[in-house]
Amino acid sequence: MFELQRQHPAAALANAFDIIRANFVTILILIFVGSGGREANFTLYWIIGTFLFLLIWGVISWYRFEFSVEEGELRIEQGVLVRKKLYLTSDRIQVIDISAGVVQRLFGLVAVEVKTAGSSSKEAKISAISRGKAEKLKALLRKKAERSDDAQKADPIDHRKVYALDTKDLLIAASTSGRFGVALSVVGVAFSQVEQLISEEQMIYFVESIIPRSTNASMIAMSIFAVIAIAWLFSFASTIIKYYDFVVEVRENELLISRGLFERTQLTIPFNRIQAVQIKEELLRQPLGYASLVLESAGYGESEGNSTTLFPLLARPQIYSFINEVIPDYQTEISEKSNVPLRGLRRYLFRMLWISVPVILIVWSSIPYGVYSWFLLVPALLLGYQQYRDAGIARGKDTVVLTFRLLSKTTAMVKKYRMQSCQIQQNPFQKRLELSNFTVHVASGNQGRAFTVRDIDIAKAMDYRRWLSNGRESESNTANEGDRELLSEDSDNRDAIQ
Repeated sequence: MFELQRQHPAAALANAFDIIRANFVTILILIFVGSGGREANFTLYWIIGTFLFLLIWGVISWYRFEFSVEEGELRIEQGVLVRKKLYLTSDRIQVIDISAGVVQRLFGLVAVEVKTAGSSSKEAKISAISRGKAEKLKALLRKKAERSDDAQKADPIDHRKVYALDTKDLLIAASTSGRFGVALSVVGVAFSQVEQLISEEQMIYFVESIIPRSTNASMIAMSIFAVIAIAWLFSFASTIIKYYDFVVEVRENELLISRGLFERTQLTIPFNRIQAVQIKEELLRQPLGYASLVLESAGYGESEGNSTTLFPLLARPQIYSFINEVIPDYQTEISEKSNVPLRGLRRYLFRMLWISVPVILIVWSSIPYGVYSWFLLVPALLLGYQQYRDAGIARGKDTVVLTFRLLSKTTAMVKKYRMQSCQIQQNPFQKRLELSNFTVHVASGNQGRAFTVRDIDIAKAMDYRRWLSNGRESESNTANEGDRELLSEDSDNRDAIQ
């Protein structure tokens, strides 16, 4: 029994902080865009007013939020303008996550998020309570749904496997992070507004004072270097903050993933909810022989059941042994592999031309020395050729493996009985060359996840489609009750994808 009560008052600040963090990039852009002249004061007042409004809203939300546990059922009443009541029974609860964000750690509190089968239960979150109350709440709700905490503590420690990311690998992961592209776009937007703060004459004087014989070309080169350097630093710092003290604990029926420097996040992924496994080789990591492992899960993960990093950095020789130890169901021996035929190479090269030429023309016509942007055709064509070489489909006993590349190389492993749908697409140009696009969909989040290999031989694509379709029913019969429940719960999502 857990009587009706409110959260700690720090929940008001935590809710306001969550909204600000979710819109941080937008706020940052507004600061830079409106940081000159009269607009600066208006922007400052707008930001301060918005923060005060969110804080007041958070206080009212905290006061209107109450929760209790009665007879194994979590009951939540919330809503500022409209009163909502949420009831979650213990037999439907799959995962109970306990985490601590920046605000919670300041006050010695934790947040509890309850997730039910077949959905991501975003509303079932208690933002700020003491750890003692959180553990008591968890024990009450897990009496039927999961093993009790006492039973877990009684398990021999040798039966659990724990994998941690050491400092060296964390630094390598941060240095080669795929977040660099996102950071580069943000820094690029910020630098585009630098004239609001510093005039062009001041910038030229600053550069000439550092490099007396500098030219416009050297100033442009220095600006590009500065943007790249600052973006890399942002990417490096954000990766360190996110994956600091990264630990994966393998339990009997689930994976427990803990990470974070300022915000300590704990994610629970049941084995029977894993839909696919991805090996991601980032553009900077692949030459060094490193990759990351990513899970696709239904209803669980970092963002409403979307991709979850299983391990941020592994040496290539360690990948499959790690998979065998942590998620042995996805250890696959390849029995057949089909690459893109040579006649598909031209399509990969032309695709990169259609993408790069418009960008080059814009740069050429808009900035000084833009004519040198034509040199970008060389890496673009090389990327197209590498995309052609990497693309392919393979299969094992009950698993299909799709390999493809945009910038990063991705190898996706999907079980037959996890596949939601299989799709073959062919446009008139592909039809003439007897090629097609082969796509496999799995359940992940609200929209699902699709893996596509372009320009595969049409005969091979049809063969794989028949193989996937013929074996699904018999394979799914061997799955456990959780697997069958998942297929039933996600049928609406499957129909929408098909």
